[in-house]
Amino acid sequence: MGRKMKDLEDDGSPLVLFTIKLRKLREDAGNPTLEQLKAKSGYEQPRLSELFNAKKIPTEDIVRDVVTALDGDADQWLERLERLRADEQKFRAAVDLSAESPAAQITRLQEENKRLRELLERPATVVAQAVTAQELANQRIQAALKLEHRARDLLSKAQEEYQLLHERIPEIETQAAAIVADGANTAFHLELQGRTRHSQIVDEAHRRAGAIMKTAEREARDMLQRAEDRAKEHRANSYASINKVLKNVDRLRAEAEQDRHQASARCASLEMRAKIEIERLVRQAQQQLERVGSLAQAQDLELLLLDFNISGSHTSTRGRHARRSSSGVPVLPAKAQSAADLIVQPPRPDWKGWALPQQGQ
Repeated sequence: MGRKMKDLEDDGSPLVLFTIKLRKLREDAGNPTLEQLKAKSGYEQPRLSELFNAKKIPTEDIVRDVVTALDGDADQWLERLERLRADEQKFRAAVDLSAESPAAQITRLQEENKRLRELLERPATVVAQAVTAQELANQRIQAALKLEHRARDLLSKAQEEYQLLHERIPEIETQAAAIVADGANTAFHLELQGRTRHSQIVDEAHRRAGAIMKTAEREARDMLQRAEDRAKEHRANSYASINKVLKNVDRLRAEAEQDRHQASARCASLEMRAKIEIERLVRQAQQQLERVGSLAQAQDLELLLLDFNISGSHTSTRGRHARRSSSGVPVLPAKAQSAADLIVQPPRPDWKGWALPQQGQ
């Protein structure tokens, strides 16, 4: 809600009545503040204050924009504004006529002369017109006498005031000269004091600036020294960390190389053991095939060993692995399935798979 405005003094002026109605429209719209009306209408607060305090007859633009911002009928208010201008002019003229100023009295006399001429132009009731004219003339004479008396009084007062002023001119000139001299003296002393104070301020500023510069330089040197110390410490720590990391890298590289050699040796050992086991199994299979009379298939097993390049290449297959079993009972390995899984390629392109001979062939 907006701040309560001062009440307008209703002097019968059309402008005051117009403004009272405009305030009523603002209250019906929620009594927005001048700041809110400024945002809606685009007019500054001084102009809005003049509008709502009946300072002068407003323009059409501000009435239209403010009434629109207050959700009023702009056309209706523009018509009221047009009537306000005519009514206000008549009101001001009536106020001027009722005043006691010489100009107002002269205006009234002119109006009376106008009415008198209008009466003389009419032929009816000449006596009444003459009486009226006489009365008006008497009134004009009385008014003229009053005006003359007031004019003489005013002229006498003006002459007296002029005489008093003329008599006081030397005194005023003396006082003015004294004031000027005193002012010049005061200005000189103030200037002197100002220069002295200026010098003191400049000296104090130089002294403080020098102290601040020394303090700043000392703090800067301390900060630089601390920064160098921290840099050295960080550099030493960095070198130590890098050396430690490099040592760990060398150690890990050596361990990796050792693990690689161990893995290679183990891989070679496993490969050798696999070949030995394959050759042992194949020899046992050959013995079984020879016992049942399948010499061709036993020969195929020999070719298989040649294809895998393991036939006779391992001394461990010689000796007891190379000897055939003399018990007559087939000796099958305990892990024949896992050993057979090691054979992942066919022995030759035309190989059709393993086929055990039937009993009695």
